[in-house]
Amino acid sequence: MKGLMIAFAFTLPYHVMRCAAAAGASVHVLGSGPSRRLRLSRYCAGFHESRFDYRSDDYDLILDEIKLLVKEQRIDLIMPSDDVSTRLLAALADRLPVRTSPVPSLDCFDTMNDKWNFARFSRDHGVRVPESWLFETAEDLRGALKSGRLALPLTVKPTNLSGGAGVLHIRDASELGQLDAVDYRPVLAQRHIDGETIGISVLCRRGAVVASVIQLRKDNAYSLFANPDLLENVQKLAGAVKLHGPANLDAVVESETGLSYIVECNPRFWYTIYMPMILGLNFVDLALNFDSMDFRDMRTLIDVRVRIHGALFRNLLKPWRYTRPDWRMLGYYLRDPLPYLCERMQLVDDHDVAVGHPLMRERARDAGPLGRRPTMDDPRLAPLV
Repeated sequence: MKGLMIAFAFTLPYHVMRCAAAAGASVHVLGSGPSRRLRLSRYCAGFHESRFDYRSDDYDLILDEIKLLVKEQRIDLIMPSDDVSTRLLAALADRLPVRTSPVPSLDCFDTMNDKWNFARFSRDHGVRVPESWLFETAEDLRGALKSGRLALPLTVKPTNLSGGAGVLHIRDASELGQLDAVDYRPVLAQRHIDGETIGISVLCRRGAVVASVIQLRKDNAYSLFANPDLLENVQKLAGAVKLHGPANLDAVVESETGLSYIVECNPRFWYTIYMPMILGLNFVDLALNFDSMDFRDMRTLIDVRVRIHGALFRNLLKPWRYTRPDWRMLGYYLRDPLPYLCERMQLVDDHDVAVGHPLMRERARDAGPLGRRPTMDDPRLAPLV
């Protein structure tokens, strides 16, 4: 299979490309910006510079480029790799010359990708998420706290960043000074849930979860395990929004009750996508072969673990400590060292690709099918019971 991957960032597309290559695909890349560094990888069959400005909405320009490459390179399938390319292919879904890996609808992407839209939609549909309020500025949030309309503890975050950027945990008054560092607007405040942060990655078919892993990254290790409550909560969300394609969701398991709260949803491939592949479940392989896969039984993995990064290399002189997944992870890093070093040494800055995308930000805040943005007194944001 010959695939065309659309990419504008570097780190996330790199791991998507590696998973596609492991599935037997020859991957050509169409992109610009930080994605140019993908040329460094031995798994990049060809990099094609795009004239498309990922901050614009001139989708006709990149559509022409896609059509030309599909013809010249005899491409079988088109796939996204990051936030911007996922939204782009969702917008162009009916105009592409060949099939794509599964992507969400445009409305679904804008609903799930924006943390405020996600919180409202989830509460409207009985999905367990933290109580949430939106403020135009950090000063507005301070005012709500001072007046008593809102109380600590809170988690404060931007609506459109990923990778934990801008997230603050303000548990008591001594930590209110953290608000001085808020340089974004609007400001999303959520009830802080005391518990363990975990994640769940899924592949969905028109609202049904067909593959999933629940993961924990801790102490330089990546572990997969079962949590039926979280899976049920995500299945309810996926069904309500008719999610189609891959998604990664952050969650917190509350210490006191053991209940899982979904904190945010990224309706795209995710940064750790290569880790479940190392352990035996390649989500990109499933996505590339989506139409021919038998999904009558949900694909999943539990009770497996692999060392990552520093913990892996510290044991080079004690190889008897390596498990089979450890050896596979070590091979993943060493077979393509230049991109790995770029990532670990932070030589490529992906920050502006999704964060600086005005179209994605504006469309998310417009809320599309969700209608107006409620105030903090809106009854739809009352706690679920």
